[in-house]
Amino acid sequence: MNFFYKKNLIIGDNSNLLKKIFDILEEKQLNQYAEFSYAYSPETSIELPLISDFKCTQIDVQKCVKTLVNNFDLIISAHCKQIFPAELVTKVKCINIHPGLNPYNRGWYPHVFSIINKFPTGATIHEMDEKIDHGLIIIQRQVEIFSYDTSDTVYKRILETELYLFSEVIEKILYNDYHTYTHQEEGNINKKKDFQKIRQIELEKVYSGREIIDLLRALTHGNYQNAYFIDDDNNKIFIRLTLEPEQVVKE
Repeated sequence: MNFFYKKNLIIGDNSNLLKKIFDILEEKQLNQYAEFSYAYSPETSIELPLISDFKCTQIDVQKCVKTLVNNFDLIISAHCKQIFPAELVTKVKCINIHPGLNPYNRGWYPHVFSIINKFPTGATIHEMDEKIDHGLIIIQRQVEIFSYDTSDTVYKRILETELYLFSEVIEKILYNDYHTYTHQEEGNINKKKDFQKIRQIELEKVYSGREIIDLLRALTHGNYQNAYFIDDDNNKIFIRLTLEPEQVVKE
């Protein structure tokens, strides 16, 4: 069994996702035929090593293009926070595991913006080109957003979907034996500054009930301090929203 892509790098900044990917490759015994290296971004602090025999190094893709081109046949971005330079994606096959349903809400926190703007969300695995979260789609699946979801609960379902899709197509990717497609529309993109802008709740602004609930649940993610307002003493007060659907007892 000979793989087309033998030297592969998986780079990401979510330690749980990297661990799950490692487990999938182990379960499928793909590491017997191909070499997998793991890396994370310089600005990321994740607990490593996660498990025995798991080695993860720090790589700055902007500064290490030549090294990456010379040492890897395939690079998979798994929630990597770095922007891959054009020189890299044109010289090495680069695949992105993206927590969004391209082309909607590409860029920063797709699920957060989908709760607010009602565009579809989900998981997409695609070839990378010079644009952010853009390129030929290998596989994708929509994830539903329910009225009682927060950013946290939606994200967890997206992660599960990503891992399912990754398990489905990783062998085809390694064999370079898959079909791609694209959407006619370019969709939209959100940047980090757009996320920072929506974090502050303006106390004098008039929101509808739907708008304020959607905004707060979109910004509620575990213990992260996202949504806030500034009180009369100029203190920053953080807000989280708890949503609990009614439990209907069947008689």
